Amino acid sequence: MNSKLIFRLIRRSMEKSRHIRIPFFLVGTFSLMVFYIIASLGFGDFWVRDGHEIFYGANQLAVILWLASVIIAIVSAILILYANVFIMKDRRREIGLYGILGLTKKSIVIMLFYETIMHIVVCLGGGLALGTLLNKLMLLTLYKLVGQPPVQGFFFSPLAFLYTVILGMGIYLVCLIYNIASVRLSKPVELLHSNQMGEREPKVKWISLVFGLLCTAGGYYMALSCKSTFNAIVIMFLAIILVIAGTYALFTSGTIAILKAIKKNKKRYYQTRNFVSVSNLMYRMKHNAAGLASICVLSSGVILLISCVASLVALGAQNVEMICPRDVMIRYSTEDPELTAQVEDIINGFDDVDVLDYSGVSFFPTTWMHTEDMEDNVFAYTNPDENRQFETWIPTYIMTEEAYNVRAPQPIHVKAGEIYVYDTREKHYSELSVSGNTYTVAGEPDEDTVRAVSDNTMMLFRMLYIVVPDEDAAIQMLQSDPNWNPAEANLRSYQSVFDVDGKLTDAQLREINGAFDSFETYVNVQIKQEYETYFMSLYGGVLFVGVFLALIFLMATVLIIYYKQMSEGFEDHHRYQILKKVGLTEKEVRKTINRQVMILFFLPLLVASIHICVASHIIRLFMNVILYLEPVTFYLAIAGSIASFALVYCFVYKLTSGQYFKIVDAAEHTV
Repeated sequence: MNSKLIFRLIRRSMEKSRHIRIPFFLVGTFSLMVFYIIASLGFGDFWVRDGHEIFYGANQLAVILWLASVIIAIVSAILILYANVFIMKDRRREIGLYGILGLTKKSIVIMLFYETIMHIVVCLGGGLALGTLLNKLMLLTLYKLVGQPPVQGFFFSPLAFLYTVILGMGIYLVCLIYNIASVRLSKPVELLHSNQMGEREPKVKWISLVFGLLCTAGGYYMALSCKSTFNAIVIMFLAIILVIAGTYALFTSGTIAILKAIKKNKKRYYQTRNFVSVSNLMYRMKHNAAGLASICVLSSGVILLISCVASLVALGAQNVEMICPRDVMIRYSTEDPELTAQVEDIINGFDDVDVLDYSGVSFFPTTWMHTEDMEDNVFAYTNPDENRQFETWIPTYIMTEEAYNVRAPQPIHVKAGEIYVYDTREKHYSELSVSGNTYTVAGEPDEDTVRAVSDNTMMLFRMLYIVVPDEDAAIQMLQSDPNWNPAEANLRSYQSVFDVDGKLTDAQLREINGAFDSFETYVNVQIKQEYETYFMSLYGGVLFVGVFLALIFLMATVLIIYYKQMSEGFEDHHRYQILKKVGLTEKEVRKTINRQVMILFFLPLLVASIHICVASHIIRLFMNVILYLEPVTFYLAIAGSIASFALVYCFVYKLTSGQYFKIVDAAEHTV
């Protein structure tokens, strides 16, 4: 066949269907551009060079970027394939007409091959070109977020370029295979009349309905019943898989079952608006259930990502202050009380460091255990011979009244036989029992004061802080441990803290970190400035990746909504004509169709909001692995994210519904 004729047919087809072709090109270009940018950042030498981190926390940031590139590759593939399926569905009549007019299937395959080449040139070429141009800007943005100085010069990642080419070629090759198969397996007459073939009323698939109910209920139960941060890491992913499977099953079967139930209610069904709406909705759901479920799942992903990003922004500084309330924190354990004087002398003798507001306290760290079969106020010491799970461990810090009052904003007096208790699970006690010994709880100590002595590496665990009258009471509590060694009766843990004047230089950081190298006992030095660097690199990277993932998920949601509206617009012109022929007025027809469109459009948003509200508990537990989430702030972030996404969703509805009615009206005059 003449190549000029093929290219002329391709050009005319693209001009005729530009309202669906342009979004297809934009989505392909944007998806591959985002993948190339994230991959080039992840595989570049901006984080680890010669086996060493360029800055503190850079290695973790590289892992985050690599995982993000995998997620973006999967979403991009699904998104482009979905758009391709829609385009081929819209072109079935056109290709059928070519066959009727004498164009062979071989010629149609050649035409599809040329179209795919054009898609690759435009989308892959455009994505790589834009990605290369924006790479430096994105790197500078990421470096700004992680608090690093900007890098100089232009850079290009051959590895990211190769992976993007492989991804793009692979996606469009699958599109070509699908397009060729859909043409070769169908006859021209069938393609020409594909949208005019009658269809039966959908039936309820009871097995799918029960499966969907069980999956959704199981996912909800796992999300709501999880209590441990350790379990949340695994349970959340299992719950997500179950809820996604349940969402697709319920949208395809559950909605039909509900509509069937309404139809059986004769009194309710045989009303003008319900009769028409329910009947049409059955067929709409038959065709659009999978698309609506996809919109619901993607909307949930967007809301989740926005919530997590908002939490990082709102609570990032608070986490740094919680983990490092003072500029420098020095921890060590010793049986020699004179060592504390040596530590104080070294701190006060720093050459270049201005020490401000120094204080030192002693405390007794230990580990308790709490299992589900215990009462809330009952604890036990861990037994090293038993295989206990991490989630049962409770790091416990025992302080004397004297040590507590050194730093407390309001001093307290603890009577003999009484204790003060603070539980990070926000539980309140009137009495507390450990290993059979029961203590009367007189109140709660100041949270900030007691939290200051804890080890920041244990933030993942539930923790208890106990204030006792004196050291004798502390030793008595420690002796409740059957594995307690009397030889350690003089062992104490100490913490010395102080602030500094201004920002520490590299020389000052080295002086503080190396000041205690000669000590026989291990001294842990934690400097707030160094932790801020690590925090900025980790959470700045998460923030950067989260914004990109939210954008690509939002783009996927908008694309599916747009194509769904376009698809329904072309399909509904027949229903529009039928409704007018049976006697409904123009106003009644528009009102009926508008009601159906709104139900279909906002159902995914409603279900997605329910999913997020149910999942908020386990999401918070999961996020606690990397960030302490203050409950009120986190739930406000959830509510704000749902509201913000709903506004965007309504805006998309306004745009696409207008295009939908335009197509329906145009179809009316052309049929």
